[in-house]
This record gives sequence, structure tokens and C-alpha cells, in this order.
Amino acid sequence: MSFTTADIRNISLVGHGSTGKTSLLEQMLYVGGVIPKAELPDTGKSVSDHADEEIERKISIHTTLAGLEWHDKQFNILDTPGIADFVGEVVSAYRATESSIVLIDGSDGVQIETIKLWRRLNNRKMPRMVFINKLDKDRANFDTVFDDLNEKFDKTFVPVTIPIGNGKDYKGIVNLIENKAYLVHDSGEVDHAVDIPDDIHDMVEEYRLKLIESAAEGDDKLIEKYFEEGTLSPVDIRLGLKEGLQSYKIVPVLCGSSLKNNGVTSLLNFISNIAPSPACYTEVAVGSENQDIDIAISIEEKFSSFVFKTSMDQFSGKLSFIKVVSGILNSDTEIYNSREEKKEKNSKIFKAIGKKLIEVRELPAGDIGILVKLDTIKTNDTICSSENFIHFKQLGLPHPIYAIAVSATSKKEEDKLNDFLHRVSEEDLTFQMEFNKETKENVISGMGELHLTIILNKIINKQKIEVQKRVPKIAYREAITKSADAEYAHKKQSGGHGQYGKVLMSIKPISRGSHFEFINAIKGGSISKGYMPGIEKGIIEAMAEGFLAGYPIDDVQATITDGKEHPVDSSEMAFKLAGKGAMKVALEKAGVKLLEPVMKLKVFVTANYIGDILSDLSSKRARVLGQEDLGGGILEVDAEVPQAELQRYSIDIKSLTSGTGSFEMEFDHYSTISGKIADDVIKQSLKTEE
Repeated sequence: MSFTTADIRNISLVGHGSTGKTSLLEQMLYVGGVIPKAELPDTGKSVSDHADEEIERKISIHTTLAGLEWHDKQFNILDTPGIADFVGEVVSAYRATESSIVLIDGSDGVQIETIKLWRRLNNRKMPRMVFINKLDKDRANFDTVFDDLNEKFDKTFVPVTIPIGNGKDYKGIVNLIENKAYLVHDSGEVDHAVDIPDDIHDMVEEYRLKLIESAAEGDDKLIEKYFEEGTLSPVDIRLGLKEGLQSYKIVPVLCGSSLKNNGVTSLLNFISNIAPSPACYTEVAVGSENQDIDIAISIEEKFSSFVFKTSMDQFSGKLSFIKVVSGILNSDTEIYNSREEKKEKNSKIFKAIGKKLIEVRELPAGDIGILVKLDTIKTNDTICSSENFIHFKQLGLPHPIYAIAVSATSKKEEDKLNDFLHRVSEEDLTFQMEFNKETKENVISGMGELHLTIILNKIINKQKIEVQKRVPKIAYREAITKSADAEYAHKKQSGGHGQYGKVLMSIKPISRGSHFEFINAIKGGSISKGYMPGIEKGIIEAMAEGFLAGYPIDDVQATITDGKEHPVDSSEMAFKLAGKGAMKVALEKAGVKLLEPVMKLKVFVTANYIGDILSDLSSKRARVLGQEDLGGGILEVDAEVPQAELQRYSIDIKSLTSGTGSFEMEFDHYSTISGKIADDVIKQSLKTEE
């Protein structure tokens, strides 16, 4: 069956770890007739958790795409991990979908990852629904969680389905739009509507009144109709909820038990009738003059699409997950990679049910699918027609927060290790690998210790490479604190032509981040202009070698004031050595100090741990800039902290907050250090050189 853009529903399932996202997807696919049986996540047979590392650890690590058809609508569902280490997978899922279902555990309520994911939804102004799951668990309580939502988020929450009982007394749900009940049934059966039990009619009417009032507020005509008639029909309720959801005025709340397959049919009905389609939205592209251009998600426009995820499959090779923004993609469509400005070979087009690929004839605007074996295509690329060369904005991914230095135990395996790590960095953009020229280490970084552990274990187990891990060296810098003059002559005579060059120069500190300025201030031609590049190279070489501890010197202005050359013995090499010698002499008088990298740190923590966090930051030489109350007892602490103090912070914060705290960080600036801290760094550096 072919679907129009208006018939498509793109949904991301998000939530704190263990809220039941994977089991909910299983039941949605089962109810939708896609799979014959809903498997438990722990069995390793679920559609979503199919990678070896997911089966082994019994957690979601990758975002999984799966589709189903429901009431003449095409659903594309992206099931995301709930652990902070894999937040990049959530960011890519947000980008590909128009709305999100936020899962909340019926007994645990709103947790810290819920709040962080909610903030990302707010930043995108993205419609979202809440599904309160696991209401059959001990201590589960719908009303308590509903109150928790209202307390922690500044939104209007509207109950759409409510439970019949909680915990061990849970019997099913009531759909307030349909005014029907869906009772817990035998395993393997699909939800079906029945009349509402008599003993809960009063409670249902009370909730239904709240629903109708909220729906009426979504549209002025509905308000008038509600005042005139005192109620609204199911069609009117759906219209009001649809408009309220798309305009971010309301957050519909549904509930159930994914393990008991209860509340799932109502959720699918709600998505089909009320969740927004891609036809309501535009995607932002960057024009040739760096201006933002809104591209309507419509088949009427020329073809364009965005690569939001890349995956490597052992059978199908490289998989490029795309969201078609405009036009229609079929096997005859001529496609271009706008980053490479080159034509790509387009062949088969697929949709997916987890790891199972299903070939399709075409993808219309708004649809999500997969292209295979496009070797030059990367995540964040725009694939478009030759007549429509544009670049869509890139994913707003977080910066890595945890790093380790790695090397192969056997030198023969070093290239193999590097090749594999580079492939991982193409698949996972929150994983980075670089060779640090200053510390001469291969450093990998990611979103946490678990993130990097899983990647390295994959290498060890599948590639059979033994890997050495260690804490990375800090890339310190050196800087001068005052001006200095120097004079140096390089002379060498060893038969035949000798070497001669004399340089007089002055140096002075310049603003942080300026790096290096070279000025030729000679008047009268005492040194030929042709020798100036050699002098500059010599100065830069001396700066790279450092003065105090072998760390590069930064932020220097070097001015050549005079010098002398020899008509026979002078050369660019001679003046390079003269420039280097003059720089070393000048540094002895320039008050060289050590600089350390300072990170901008954001810590997210519940209020009961704030004292421990602030005390720990104080011990880490942090400068706390302030704190913000994010609501619901969650605080954000902003600070500037030396990188050397944060090498194991992802481990420290778990210990301090019983695993509930999290943080984000990025490089900010270099700052001077002195005293014992500087002495220890210098001593360690000189010891390493020995």
C-alpha cells in the first residue's frame, strides 16, 4: 500500500532506562500484525535489541527503526536507548521524527534522564505524549506520577487514558476519547474495547471532563461549541487535542502495561488520529550564502533527504538511514551528495523491522528508509537532486565527556586497531578518535565509561586485538608573561660553504587564542626577505619544543628588528637555526608560565546531592559560576574546571549521586597555573622524557 506524506507518522520512543520502550515497541508491532509474537527484551529475541552487545548486556545501545501500518497510516517508530552514554542515538531519532512518546515508569515517576530528554524536546519545540508504563508493578500509581509530571514540567498535561486500579489491583485502562475500557487479557491476545465497569463511572466522568475542557481550549470554535452543548463528540475531542499537541500547548498522557499488552491499542489509535504528520512541518537547510532556508516536507518539491544515522551490517554492509524531506525517492531518482558535490549510485531502497530489511519501491516526502552500500555517504550528509543542491543543518550532538588513550599491545595490530576505531567514529558521531600530536597518544572519547567499554570489548572480541588503555596525558601549554629581547648568531664552518645567520628579535605576549604573530620590522635590508620564512620556521619550531616542560608555547608575537647575513655562507637553513636560537634566548627572559586546559562543565543532579557535588567541585579547583533550578528538585550547576581534575569525573559523579547524576562538558580556555601544581606537572613531564 502506498502512503501520502499526510498518512505518515514518525515517532521516537524515549525515556529513562528500563521504562519499557523495547517491550512497548514489541507489543505495537505484534498488535499491528508485523510480528507473530511479542518477545521479552531479556530473551535476546526482540526486534529492537538485536545487536550482540545489546543481547549480552540486556540493554538498548542503538536506536532501532521499525514500521507498521495502522488504520491506513504508516508508522515509522524509532526505539532509543535510555542510558545517558547513548544520548547521541536519541538526538538522531528526534531529528527524524515529528513527535515523541516519553515513557515513564509507573512506580519510579520522573527520573533525571526524563528531565534531560524533556529539555531537548523543549529546545526543538517538539510535540510529545507521555505513556505511563508498568502500572501493574508494585508501588505503581497513576495519580502520583501524573502529579509528578505537573510538578516537574511547565506544561498542561491532559489524561487521555486512565488505569483501572494500580499495582496488583491493575485491571486495565479506560480510553476517555472512546469512552470504552480495555481490560487486561490473556497473554497473546490483542486489546479490544468493552463497556466501562459501573463502579468507576463517576471517576471516569471526572477525568473525561478534564479531557473535554483541554480539547476545547485547542480551538476557538470548539470552545463555543462546548459552552453551547456542554460536551464534545469524539471527533471534536480529537481535533482539539491534535491542534493543542501540534502547538505545544498540551501534553496528552496515556497509560498501560506494555508487558501485559494493555493500553497499546489505544496508543496506536491515538497516534493514528492525533499525532502530527510530516506534512505539517519544514526542515531547515543552509543556503549558498549561509542563510537559513525552510524546505517544506512535500512531494511537490524537488528531491532532498537527510542522513540521520549510519550503521554497519555484517551482511548488508553500510546502512544509511535517511529521512526524505522533499520529493519522492525511487530507484530511478538521480541523487547527489551535496557535501562531496558528486553523483551517487542509487539502487535499492529499504525499510526496516529491526535488523530485517524490506525492499520498497519508493519513499515519499516525510518517510524514513535505508540506502545501502553508499560508501561516501556519512551521517549529517544531504542527499538531493542535481537541480536542488542544498545542505540541511547538522545534528546538534553533545560533546564527548570521557576519554582514554589506547594502543594495540602488538605494534603489528596498530593499523588494524586504528581502522576499526575510524569505522566506529563514522557510525557513532558521539565517539571521537584523534592522534594528539602534543602528547603523542591515540585518544578516544565518548559519552561515558560504558560507551567506550562496549566499543573496546567489540574490538577485543571480534577483531581479536589486545588493547592497552590508560588515562590520557593532558595537553598543557606554555606562555610568556613579559616582553624580552634576544640576539643570536648561528655560525658553522666545516669546509666549503659554511653556515651563517644572525638575528635580533623581540617577543611579547598577545591575547589568549591568538597563537602566533610574526613581524618583519627590519628597515634597510640587513636580512634579505627571502630568509624571513626560515627565521619564522625556526621560531615556530622552538615554540613547539617548549621551555619549561616541553609543552608548546602559545600566544606570542615575534618581531625581527635586525640581523646580519653573509654573502656566501647564509642560507634559509642557517637563518632557521638562528631564529630558533634567538627564540630560546628570549624565552629565558620572558617569564614563561604553564597553562592548563579548562573545561566548561554542566552538572545535572537532584537537590539532595547538591552539597556533595559542590564540595567535590571545590576540591577539584573549580570555579562555580552558578546554579539553576530546572524544576522538580533537579538542579544544574555551571562551573569552570581544569581538565586534569575531570579525567574520571564520569566515574566520580556516579559514586557521588548513586548513579543518578550526569554532566556535559566542553573545552573553554587555557589558564595559567603555578606553584606546586605547576612544579608537579613539570617534574612529571621531564621524568617521562627521560
